[in-house]
Amino acid sequence: NVGIHIHLAESEENVSQIKQKHGLTEVGLLEKIGFLGSDVLAAHCIHLTEKEMQLLAKRNVKVSYNPVANMKIAQSTAKIKDLLDLGVTVGIGTDGPASNNNLDMFQSMKIAALLQKQYYKDPTILPAQTVLKMATIGGAKALGLEKTVGSLEVGKKADIILLDFKKPHLTPIHDFYANIVYSAHGSDVDTVIVDGKILMENKDVKTLDEEMVMSKTQKTAANIPKRKAPIVKFIKNAT
Repeated sequence: NVGIHIHLAESEENVSQIKQKHGLTEVGLLEKIGFLGSDVLAAHCIHLTEKEMQLLAKRNVKVSYNPVANMKIAQSTAKIKDLLDLGVTVGIGTDGPASNNNLDMFQSMKIAALLQKQYYKDPTILPAQTVLKMATIGGAKALGLEKTVGSLEVGKKADIILLDFKKPHLTPIHDFYANIVYSAHGSDVDTVIVDGKILMENKDVKTLDEEMVMSKTQKTAANIPKRKAPIVKFIKNAT
């Protein structure tokens, strides 16, 4: 009962390699070996045919849409509208810092919406309220956690963020959904509550020393190139 996470149909190169080796697409191969199911969370899902998208919907596979990362490494655009129309659960992801950098979910929400509008050439595609749902309850469903998190309901964990709307870029307010998706930044988060516990209040982090973490991160990053050689050597020896 452990969920499975996989990158799927992310690049044309991978799709081509799998087809040459197995005579099947990535989705076709996974279907053949009985891999696809409701416990699978597939990231990216860019290079999919209509038939493959229908198969993912049939098997109740969840999808993680990572627009910023896909744009940064130029892997094209996932057909999120088509997946949603087929009933596929789609959450919004950031991918890793190597292909996204700041991992700001607010930025990811904005680009998630704009990229789909651009791709389908339709400004009504993926409205702000839909995007916010994808980033909250959609993400919870994608991870199989919708019974405990993802929305504010009796019986669920009190996972809440408070936004400071007293900012020039968030004024005036005509539509809260639009302001959150198109104008807000991660830095606008004032307070963070996880399972009822306050982790940050009035931008003061209660659970760790930010200066210490940033200092340690910088030192660790500087040492990464030095640590690559023994890892490669270990892999060669293992082979």
